[in-house]
Amino acid sequence: MTNILTLLAIILSTAVSLFLLNGFVKSKLKTKLSENENPMSISYFKGVLFLALGLLLSELINTFQTLTKILPSQLEGNSLVFKEISFYCVFLGITLLIFIVLFWLSTLLFSLFSKGESIFIEVANDNLNSVILFSAILLALVFAVKTGLTPLLDEFIPYPEMPIYR
Repeated sequence: MTNILTLLAIILSTAVSLFLLNGFVKSKLKTKLSENENPMSISYFKGVLFLALGLLLSELINTFQTLTKILPSQLEGNSLVFKEISFYCVFLGITLLIFIVLFWLSTLLFSLFSKGESIFIEVANDNLNSVILFSAILLALVFAVKTGLTPLLDEFIPYPEMPIYR
């Protein structure tokens, strides 16, 4: 049951995250493109964003499995399921917040490296070289932060108190 709940949570959170990310990219590029224009760099840009977010979301699995092993000793029934869902939503929110910070940092670093250019204007102009540079910056930041995400999320798990005997 735990594995099924974990699988459903990951699939649902990935779908929601990709939907939000796709909507964000479309809204940022809507004013910069004509209606029938569809540069190839948009596909690469979205692909890298989806990959980066997927790498961060993959860190949720171990944390959620640890949570589902710990909570049954403290709760049961519907309160257990609601508590697991609420913790998973907190984990997802923290992960999305970290992704937003990494995206902001990578756009800032890209702007510094490319002398003030905006990545969204470069994507709209179908500048694949700029998309590759931005992708490298974002993925480097994601790989650097990815390993520290699980310990950060583990801090929110309510481990049982160990009695101290003197």
